Amino acid sequence: MTWLPVPSWPVRARRGPNTKGTTMPTDRTRLSGLRGRITTFLLAAVLLGTTACSQAPGATPGPADAPASLRIATGFAIDNVDPIDNGFWGNEFGFSELLMHATSNGDPEPWLLKSLDNVDALTWKLTLKDGIRFQNGRTLDAGALADVMNYQLQNTASLAPLKASTLTVTGPLEVTFTTPTPAPNLPFTLAEKSKFVIFDRAAYEPAKGNPSAIIAAQMYTGPYRVESLDAQHLVLPANPDYWGGKPPLEKVTVSFITDEQSRILAVQNGEADLALYPPTQAAKNLTGRNDSFWRSGTPKGPTFQLQLNEKRAKMADRNLRQAVLSGIDYTALADDVMGGLYEPSTGMYAPEASYALETQHTDLTAAKGALAASGYQADASGLATKDGQPLELTVLTYPTQPDSNTLALAIQAQLKTIGITVKISQVPEMITATRDPNTEWDMAIAGNGTTSLAGDPIAPLQSYFITKGSRNVYGLADPELDALVAKVAVAMNTTERDDLLRQIQRKVADGAYMGFLGMRSPSVVAAPAWRDYQVSNTNQWVDAHTAPTR
Repeated sequence: MTWLPVPSWPVRARRGPNTKGTTMPTDRTRLSGLRGRITTFLLAAVLLGTTACSQAPGATPGPADAPASLRIATGFAIDNVDPIDNGFWGNEFGFSELLMHATSNGDPEPWLLKSLDNVDALTWKLTLKDGIRFQNGRTLDAGALADVMNYQLQNTASLAPLKASTLTVTGPLEVTFTTPTPAPNLPFTLAEKSKFVIFDRAAYEPAKGNPSAIIAAQMYTGPYRVESLDAQHLVLPANPDYWGGKPPLEKVTVSFITDEQSRILAVQNGEADLALYPPTQAAKNLTGRNDSFWRSGTPKGPTFQLQLNEKRAKMADRNLRQAVLSGIDYTALADDVMGGLYEPSTGMYAPEASYALETQHTDLTAAKGALAASGYQADASGLATKDGQPLELTVLTYPTQPDSNTLALAIQAQLKTIGITVKISQVPEMITATRDPNTEWDMAIAGNGTTSLAGDPIAPLQSYFITKGSRNVYGLADPELDALVAKVAVAMNTTERDDLLRQIQRKVADGAYMGFLGMRSPSVVAAPAWRDYQVSNTNQWVDAHTAPTR
């Protein structure tokens, strides 16, 4: 029988922004009073940091003929292309490919696979397309596939739940995958960019540990191959022997530019074609320009987690965490602070998901009550104090996700109204900072969702919400939640899975374990020749079909 996907949801209609080029203001009614004053202050602060993007248009559209290359500016540097350490970059930039392809509607489709069949609760049959070659000329057949997948099972930490699986070659292009327990999300796992990265393991072994040798081994299958990598650029000429036919571009170049405004200026100055991870507030400054255009995709769900550090004594208090979450105006974050380019988060998942619940609400009365239950009282100036000490919380942001700082400014203003003082601390890299015991933090605004880029809700639960989750850096420990996640991870029945996901959402909300700050549309700033670029909601910036339309 065919595999049973986790229920998906339709692509939503966007409410306000015109995603064809420049962004138009939303027509949604704005809230007034305090929210409006907060918004005015925040937007003014942001605009001071984006004046480089608001200059008068000076460039004219490029020639009508399609360019032979694509130049991408990103804020994330790549230090090597080792498939175990950094293989996920290959699926974003076109030098490697996956067995399954994530889609905008949530259901993965075959990519390197011809078909994926669910034989029974523990058995899956993987059938490769014929004629797939690695860039070094070797063939990807069933033997090579079983070899690399077995290697990944033993060496990729995120595949630990599947480590005891067996892979058996059952045909020239067929591998039978037997799991130790039911794995309803296997199609999503095969579409995850950091899970089963496909490469020539025989070529990898002698090159392992040597970045230049890994490049020379040409061990991936993608339409573009790695020619060189240094601190500034990743250069990817077309693979002349690509198994899928001639790639549409002669070359892809990825430049590493930390500053978000510099990435946008690179597009406006004709030095880049796409600027990735632009600050959402920059969209308004592109209106009327003809040298750069805002392009948006569709959000898959909450984009930023507000992580609450229960390792800190004060944040271990559930009442205080609840006060924080109830004191945030999530609609204002989306509509006012982000100008309608976010959708408000009402819970852990996109509202269209069959299992989604509304669990997140703004309630200032409840927030003040929760503070009182924690022993805080308002002093004469309105500040929440306990034992004569004002309540101060430190929130972390990071530059590679510039929206994190904008959101932090908004939360700082919003929580001040209930007496909480928020201090903002920007760190170079979020996961490193939150893992460092020397970093003092109470909250962190992290660019992580609750469904994977492929659309899977189960893997993020295993990473972020269980006691020993690999990304649980904030001390969340709830045995009942652990048990629910363990159950949903093996639930093959859709109805049962949806019910368990709803129980999990209630448990997370009741414990005030995490907040969700909005659903951001994935966006880029595009040069004229790329103004119709279709933005992927899975961070797949380049594949075998990527080409300009102007």
